[in-house]
Amino acid sequence: MTENLRERPGDQPLPAEGQENVQDALIAHIRQRKALGVQRYGRPLQTFNGRDAVRDLLEELLDGATYAMQVQLEIAARQDRVDRALAEHQADLLGNCYACRVPAPCSTRRILTGQQPVRPVSVTRTHPVEEIACSTDAVDYVCERFQITEAQTGVPNVGEYMGMPVYVDDALPPRTVRMQPRSTKQ
Repeated sequence: MTENLRERPGDQPLPAEGQENVQDALIAHIRQRKALGVQRYGRPLQTFNGRDAVRDLLEELLDGATYAMQVQLEIAARQDRVDRALAEHQADLLGNCYACRVPAPCSTRRILTGQQPVRPVSVTRTHPVEEIACSTDAVDYVCERFQITEAQTGVPNVGEYMGMPVYVDDALPPRTVRMQPRSTKQ
């Protein structure tokens, strides 16, 4: 189908296959606007209706330009926030995220770049649960998740959640949390 199409010098490249038919969406939108006009004014827009069509057009174009500028400013501001977040969530020399202190790329960076987020920690639960052990790099995640404050932290216990001590276990693999019966080590 595209073999009969020709490009002229200075033209943009021919459009690639897209996702949604724009004209169909526009036609559906026009039908909705027509129904709204009938609901508001009792009839669809008609010629020689007693209004100044050039003035209406100019006012609508100015409104449209204003909305287009709003969209452009919002997109730029959103992209600026994403760029600043990406700058904060990059790997340090040890391969950990500067902001999160977890192995890079962190979940925030994966989400912002469209990558599949990783689970921040692997949780194992054994019964009865009487304490929470976590690897060194999972402590911050656990403290944030369980809302453990600095005042509650200490070494080797990090804090308590619902009466269960939370402590660091250096023997656990990275990004691991184990909810377990009370251990003898502490």
